Amino acid sequence: MEQINLRYILTRAITVILVIVVALYAFGYLKKRGQQKEIVSELKSLCSESSFFGQFSAADAEKSLIRAVGLVAEAQKIGLEPEKAIDRCLGIDEKYFAMDDAQDQPTVRQRLIKKTLRSNYENFRKLGYESDFHTLESMRKGELPPIRTGPRTGKRANVRPIIDPALSPGLDTVLANLEIRPAGSEKTEMTDVDIAVAKALVVDLANADVIEGIAKARILKVLAEKAAGQDTLDGL
Repeated sequence: MEQINLRYILTRAITVILVIVVALYAFGYLKKRGQQKEIVSELKSLCSESSFFGQFSAADAEKSLIRAVGLVAEAQKIGLEPEKAIDRCLGIDEKYFAMDDAQDQPTVRQRLIKKTLRSNYENFRKLGYESDFHTLESMRKGELPPIRTGPRTGKRANVRPIIDPALSPGLDTVLANLEIRPAGSEKTEMTDVDIAVAKALVVDLANADVIEGIAKARILKVLAEKAAGQDTLDGL
């Protein structure tokens, strides 16, 4: 009788433990899903076309880009990969089967938003930033804090335009024209790589109807002259 009672008690205890474990797992899963949805919702607001392609000021645009990259990093920290977080905020459905290729493709503007967020998130990581509490809290305020790890520890990155706004007034309010860069990069001349990146962006902005064809031609002409100047210097 005692042996039967002991077996019964052990069985019930194991059952209760399993129920508790499952309940805790389910609670943690639902909590994480709720956090992910909240982040995607905030990111969606920042990535709307009216916000992404025209803030009220250059300062607002810089803060918005920092906040967006911080949200992508925060999403990754709780298990939502950057690519998925960006796709979800843009309403781009995940593809599960080969036949899903027939689904609507991202628009030109959506592709530009994805490209901008992905490249800036990669820069954020390459500079040595981590998804720690202090970094993410600062980025939620639209501020880049000092880097806490790596060879650039203590330095603070900045946000700079890829295309000089002097070539097309208002481009400093377009998030697609902004890039997170190492401290001090604002003092350097454009390299051949910088010029190539700027040229590609000009084409993307024109294709997305962010700038007119006349502006595209004018900016490309100036960039071509800069490239020619680089070639002249290389030949000296």
